[in-house]
Amino acid sequence: MKNIKLLAVGSLLLGSMALAVPGFAGDRGERGGWKHHGGWDEGHGGKRLAHLLDLTDAQKETLKAQRDAQEDARDALKDKIGDAREALATAVDAGANDAELATLTETLGKLHAEQLLAGAKAHKAFIAVLTDAQKQKLADLKTKREARRNARDNEPQSSSSTNGV
Repeated sequence: MKNIKLLAVGSLLLGSMALAVPGFAGDRGERGGWKHHGGWDEGHGGKRLAHLLDLTDAQKETLKAQRDAQEDARDALKDKIGDAREALATAVDAGANDAELATLTETLGKLHAEQLLAGAKAHKAFIAVLTDAQKQKLADLKTKREARRNARDNEPQSSSSTNGV
C-alpha cells in the first residue's frame, strides 16, 4: 500500500513539473542567465528615455559608443564577481575558518565597490552627453519617479494579498 501511495505522489509531482517547466522556458542569455528585454535602447526604459529626453542621433551614437567601450570591462567584472561568490559558497560548504571567509568576503566587497564605481563613471559620462535642457528633464523625471515610489511605499498594506500570490 505504501508503494502505491508513493508511486501516486511521485507521478503527481513529476506531472506537475512537466507542466511547470514550459512556463519557465524563456530566452537565455549568452552566459546561461535569463535574458532581460535588451540593452538600453531595446528594453522598456532605454527607448522611452531616449524619446522623453529627445536625444539626437549624434547623442545616441555617442552613448552607444560609450556602452560598447565599457562592455568588455563590465562583463569581465561580472565574471570576477561570479567567481568570487562561487569561491565564497564553496568555502562555506567546506567549513573554512573565519579568516578565510573574511578574506573571500573582502574580495567580493571590493569587486562590488569596483562595479559601483564603474556604474557611477558610466552615469557621469551619460550626463556629460546631455544638454542642459535634457539634464533638467532627466531631473524632473527622477523627481516624479521618486514621488510615485514614495506614494507606493506609504500606502497601507492590506492583510490579504492583492497580487494573487
